[in-house]
This record gives sequence, structure tokens and C-alpha cells, in this order.
Amino acid sequence: MKITKILGAASAAVVSAAVLAASASAYEAFLMYASSDWSVQCMDATSENATTADVTGDGTYTVAISGFEWEDEDTAEMVPATGTGATVFCVDIDGLANALGCGKDAEGYDALETAADKMAFAQATGLKISDVVITTNTDGTSTDIAVDESKLYYGDIEGNGKIRLEIFNAYGDTSKDAPIDAAGFSFDDSLSVTFTVSGTGMGAAADDTATDATTGD
Repeated sequence: MKITKILGAASAAVVSAAVLAASASAYEAFLMYASSDWSVQCMDATSENATTADVTGDGTYTVAISGFEWEDEDTAEMVPATGTGATVFCVDIDGLANALGCGKDAEGYDALETAADKMAFAQATGLKISDVVITTNTDGTSTDIAVDESKLYYGDIEGNGKIRLEIFNAYGDTSKDAPIDAAGFSFDDSLSVTFTVSGTGMGAAADDTATDATTGD
């Protein structure tokens, strides 16, 4: 990537950061997930299974999915569904890439080819996503999943103006060298991701930590 492209993105971010600080905008984050066999999935922020977070500035946020059920063939009762492994496992932050000047409409974006290129483009604006903690909950017991942050990607990976944190995607670059054991976990209560966003230029979030999560109807 040419350094002029990076500098161009960084300059655009200075302008957009000032606009963000003045408007105190919120950008909705949600967990996008599909189990290994696609039997458990949540692909949209409006799903009743999604607990979202409003990214309003630098801070720590948590998004989650929960409440999956299926019908027991023997009893005809609804029982918790177990999500095993992952085909898709990402966090999307709607609109943030465009707002920071590292999205699909930014000068130089069209020349980017890989997820690594798009992450470097986002990082040039000052954006950083770190301290990623993945937690499963089964029968009331919480377990953290080991994650290698050096193998994560984030940026406008899909070219849709969103910042995506790609934890694992069988159709993406993380499939080549996965940050997690994508087949080695399961949950039947909930799955959550906590992450820290910095360098947005929006200042600290209202409570300096996590936003209040809201489950969609």
C-alpha cells in the first residue's frame, strides 16, 4: 500500500473525527454468527436473539447472542439449542468505517485487496480494536475462548461502510489462519464478545466502559 493512500485516509479521519465529536453519533454494533452446521445463526442486529451495543466513543463494549431454541421431537417442548463451532463469527459496527474515513467511499479504498490491507487502512485513521474477550455460557457456566489477537482483522472488510471485526469467517481471510479454534467450542445459553475501541476521535463513551445492551424485539 502506498504511504500517500494511508496519509490520505488519516487526513480524512481528522475531519470526520471532528464531525463525530460534535454530533455525538452512535454506531450500532452486533454479533454476526452461524454455527458450523448453520443450525444456530444470528445475522442481523434486529434479530430477537441479538444483544447490541451503541458505540459512542472510545471504550469497551459487549455484544451477544442468546435465546436459541428448537423443538424436542420426543416431548414437543421447546428446549435450548446448542451452537457448536462457527462458520461465520464477526462483530459489525454499522456506519463507523464511513464516518472515520476508512470505508468504501474513502479515497484509496478501491485499491485495497485483502483484509490485512483494509485493516491497515483503518489503522491509519487511528482506529484500534483490542482486548477481545469471547465468552460462552452453557448451563449457567461461563467459559472464555482462547483468541490470538494478532490474527484478527478489522476494517471495512465487506465494503459496506461498516467496521467489521472478523474473528472467524469460513469465506474470509481468517479461514487461512484462524484466531480461534473455530470447531472447538459450543454454547446453549449465550455467546458474547467484549472488545475495546480506541482512536475514534469521539472521546470516551458515556460510562467509559460498556454501553447498555438492548435486545431487539
